[in-house]
This record gives sequence, structure tokens and C-alpha cells, in this order.
Amino acid sequence: MSFEELLRESTRLNEELPGRRGSFVERTGAGALVVVGDLHGELDSFKEIIEWVKDDRCLWLFLGDYVDRGAFGVELLTALLQFQLEHPDRVILLRGNHEDWEMNYHYTFADELRNKGLTGALPSLLSWYDSLPLAAKVGELAAVHGGVPIPVPEGIDELEKAKADDDMGFQMLWNDPLDESYWPRGGGTRPFDEGAMEAFLSLLDCRFLIRGHQYVPNVGYKVNFGRCVTIFSASYGMGWPRAFLYLSEGHVDSEIEAYVIRI
Repeated sequence: MSFEELLRESTRLNEELPGRRGSFVERTGAGALVVVGDLHGELDSFKEIIEWVKDDRCLWLFLGDYVDRGAFGVELLTALLQFQLEHPDRVILLRGNHEDWEMNYHYTFADELRNKGLTGALPSLLSWYDSLPLAAKVGELAAVHGGVPIPVPEGIDELEKAKADDDMGFQMLWNDPLDESYWPRGGGTRPFDEGAMEAFLSLLDCRFLIRGHQYVPNVGYKVNFGRCVTIFSASYGMGWPRAFLYLSEGHVDSEIEAYVIRI
């Protein structure tokens, strides 16, 4: 199957995803769960995580940012979408802020497509971007790529209606938790504090917020407010740990950090 054919088939699967309502996906009783953060064109990181888990029961939740920065965005997408086709009901692909052509143009993926002779796949790629949900609830976990939108929505229907190019969708792709390392990204992004996180979790009836978006040098993950976990799965070629979340029984019985795996 060609790269373009994979994109089209994945688009169909994304749109028909069980539990999908607009830009929101909900799964209950998922059993074993793996959550993978930003991969940024690192095919080796994806393969190493898949190899480490080796658990056929798992639901796989990916937090976005599959392309840009790393040199193997096409190869990563090819492997990721083939994995999705093999497990169509057990893979959820969220959208990240780099699933955006303007970002690709300013970073590396546009040049990568051009250099690999794949610019003809652009319409299918953009349709695939638009097919990716922005938020998910899996059991007791809420997941977005970036963060909690401010103001916090009052109903789940607002999440369902969100689009990547509207204010709520933009913030879910871009926002960061307010902590000592916070630096403003500008452009309409807003930090979220513990109160906003608690309101968002209450809305979704969840215990934890799982997100990507921020690299954590030398560590691969961080925890804010006790219940917000940032997962980053790329090493950036620096030898940093590739972090991901693995819940072998699908629920959290101790501190959330106990379920973070670093390889």
C-alpha cells in the first residue's frame, strides 16, 4: 500500500473510530493501555516502544506530533498507519500542533515530502490531519496533545464541536501547564493552572490528564499538580529517555509516575 493509500485508509478509520463524537473520543473498559507522546519523525523510538510492550491486549493512544524535526516522518507515519490498520479498533491517534501544514512548512516535514517525491500526497495528508480527534477519554484518563482550554468548557459537547483552527481546539493543541519552567508561546496560547485542570477532569469524570507537547530534557516526562502527566517519547537524538505510559490493567492503583516507562 502506498503512502497516499495509507493516509486515505487511516482517514476512514479515524472517522469511524469506535466511541468517536466529533473531535472527542471516549472508551470505557479498555483494559491494558499504552499512551505514547511526541515522536517527531523518530521511527526508531516508535519501534522500540512497540517492541518493549509486546502486549496484544493493549489499546494504544498516541498524543500527536508525529512529524517535523526528525528526519523520518514519512517512514514513521508509514509504520504507524500500518500498525493502525493491523489493529483498527485498538489505536487512537490524536492530533498535535505539528499536524498542520503551516508548521510543516516552517519546520522540516514539507521539505521531507518534497525531497522524497511525495508532494502529490499533500491533499490526502491534509485530509488525514483533519480526521484526527483533538481529545480523548480512556477510562479514568483524559488526553489532549497540549492542554486545558481556557476558559474550561462547560459541557463535553463543546469539546465535540472543537476544531483545530478555532480557539478551543487551538488551545488543546498548544497550551501548557503553569509551572516554574513555563514560558509563553504567544499567539493566543494560555497557561492552565491546577484549578483549570481540576475543572477539566471533573467535566470528563477523570482522575488524570495525560498530554505531550513539551520535551523534558534528560527525563522524558513530568508531573504537574499531582495529576497532569506530560509524556515525551522522542529522544531528539540526545540519548534522552523515550517515555510512555503503560497501564497493564488499564487503571491506576498508585501514584501515576509508577506507570511511566522510560527506555
